[in-house]
Parts: sequence; structure tokens; C-alpha cells
Amino acid sequence: MHKYISWNSNSIGSISCKKPAHGRKAAGRRAAGLRRAAVLAATALVATACTASSQGKEAKAAPSPRPTAVSVAERACKDPRIHWGKIRTEGKLIAVSQLVRVKKGEGAADITFHAIPVRKVTAGVAASGKVPAAPVFSSLERHMSLGGKSLAHNGESVPLPGAAGFGTADMTGKTGDYLSVIGVQVVEASFVQGCAGNEKSPVHGTVTTWYGKTQGMIKCGRNPGTQPGFREAYDRACEEDPQT
Repeated sequence: MHKYISWNSNSIGSISCKKPAHGRKAAGRRAAGLRRAAVLAATALVATACTASSQGKEAKAAPSPRPTAVSVAERACKDPRIHWGKIRTEGKLIAVSQLVRVKKGEGAADITFHAIPVRKVTAGVAASGKVPAAPVFSSLERHMSLGGKSLAHNGESVPLPGAAGFGTADMTGKTGDYLSVIGVQVVEASFVQGCAGNEKSPVHGTVTTWYGKTQGMIKCGRNPGTQPGFREAYDRACEEDPQT
């Protein structure tokens, strides 16, 4: 850089160095360029901050994923209780005797009624998985509220008459056609219980059981009543027009 020397008449001998005019303009342009660069840099920083802030707000505003719905099977698996469905109760004939016909004026003091088995009813559980039988029967008994009557539990069968049959009855003074009958109330109940072991679905099952064993004699031509199995015995053996 060249230095220009100017003389000041008031201070002879002092020397001052001055930049040329075109140097000052270049310096101004450089300063202006630096200011523009600074403004652009600041603008970029502000834009970046705004973008980050906006993204943060969007992240906060995004709804959290909804929990996966729990299936009916999973709810049942978490619930160890037994849920009872349809329960059907029907009077069934278990055993009936031969038809005994006593004619008018016939001396028939003692007649032996022999037992003819009609069906075997045994209490049990049929299910899609393993379930303990005792709690199932106890739960059903509580659910049905039988007024003090007890359900037959797992493995119990309706007892049938042995070789003696229904025994010998005194038929003195009787006339008509007679039957001896054994009947019970047979119960079939469906249920659902929580998962057994490591199975992924609840256990579905059916209980078969019985209660209210009744034994008696009916006469053809008379209403057999509502005792379990009596109507069925009547319909099986009695003629429409009984002989007397």
C-alpha cells in the first residue's frame, strides 16, 4: 500500500497517512457484505429453531396409540369363574315295571312288580378342556337354587332296582292296569370357564346330572301327574282304553 504524505502548514514536520477514497468504498462494501451474511445466518438459525419447535409441538400433539382391544376369549381366560348358560330340566323315566292287569273280582292280593330299565343317567362333565368336576357341580347347584335338593355329583348314577324289582304290592280291592315307575329330573347345563393350563381360549362344557328321584305306582286311565318320568311311563305302556 502506498502512503501519501500531506503537509499541514500549522504543524510543519507532522506526517498523516490517509487511505484513498476507493479503499474506503471497498471497505464499506465488505462491511455491508458481512452484515448481509450475518443477517442470513441469523435468519437461518431462526428458521431452524422454528422448524424444531414446530416438530416438537407436532410430536406432542400426536395422539398416543390406542391400547389393543382385549378379546372376549382373553377376558374369559382372566376370569376363573364359571358362567352358566342355558339350563334345561326334564323329567325322565329310569325304570318301569311290566303292566299289571287286575280284573274285577280277581283275587290278587300280592303282585310282584319287576323292574325294566329304560335309561341310565350318570352325572358327568363334557368339556373342551380339563376342568375340575367338583367345583363345576357345586357351582351349578348354587346357581339353580333347588330349595335344599342336591344334585348328583360326578360319576353318580340313578340307582336301579335289583333282582327284587319294585317288590310285591298288595292289590286287594284294586282293578285296572298298573305300573310301577322310577323317574328323576335330568339336568343339562352349558357353561364357560376361564382358560385351563396354557390354552388360549376359555373352556366350554356341558354338565349332565339329576335330582329328585321319585318311585311310585300309576294306574292307566288316570292322570299320571307331574312326577318326573310318570307321564313317559304312562305313554309307553298304557292303552287308550284300559281294561278293568
